[in-house]
Amino acid sequence: MSMIEMKGMEPEFAVTEAMNTLRTNIIYSNDIKTINISSTLPNEGKSTIAVQLSRSFAELGKKTVLVDCDLRKSSMMDRFHGGRKLEGLSELLTGQSVKIIHNTDIPNLSFISSGKLPPNPSELLSSQKFSVFMNALKEKYDYIVMDAPPIGSVIDAAITGRNADGTLIVVRNDFCKKAAVKRGAEQFEQNGCKLLGVILNRVKKHQKDYYYYSGYYKYGYKEK
Repeated sequence: MSMIEMKGMEPEFAVTEAMNTLRTNIIYSNDIKTINISSTLPNEGKSTIAVQLSRSFAELGKKTVLVDCDLRKSSMMDRFHGGRKLEGLSELLTGQSVKIIHNTDIPNLSFISSGKLPPNPSELLSSQKFSVFMNALKEKYDYIVMDAPPIGSVIDAAITGRNADGTLIVVRNDFCKKAAVKRGAEQFEQNGCKLLGVILNRVKKHQKDYYYYSGYYKYGYKEK
């Protein structure tokens, strides 16, 4: 089993505190063990938040696995293993490999790569094999964090959300329109996904009550 290096990515203090707040809210929610993280658009910071939340659980002593569910355009492939090819979720779902869980250099944290780009991501994630695998992970880990594609691009995030206890939507400040976020949230709900809340990302220091991550928020947008 290979070792994935995740150190050297230590978050600054304010980010750590925000992640700890988010972690605490999740821990004290009822039966939330598998968290699906998505966004409306690319580049809103969902993968970074997935990593930091996973790290936060692990540092608390919780056995945690971070699952890269973006089978189309993973941002983690270069981030953690320098573009090194790792067998991952796509190899498991296509029957090419079962050895896809990798240790990291952070105690209690494991990582599952997205694997090679398959021709049919949505079909693979909709398969019974994916559901069976996720149920197996639930037996082994205290927390599962799923990094899903943006809901505004493809339906994959809603598919992975069906196998989670809840979904968090990452919203980058001054980047995505409220109407688009609302449509994304409705897509999750229409596909039977439970929405946990919204994380407002990249908020500037001068903005009241926020610093980079806003923490954990119940979803609620109003059109202006």
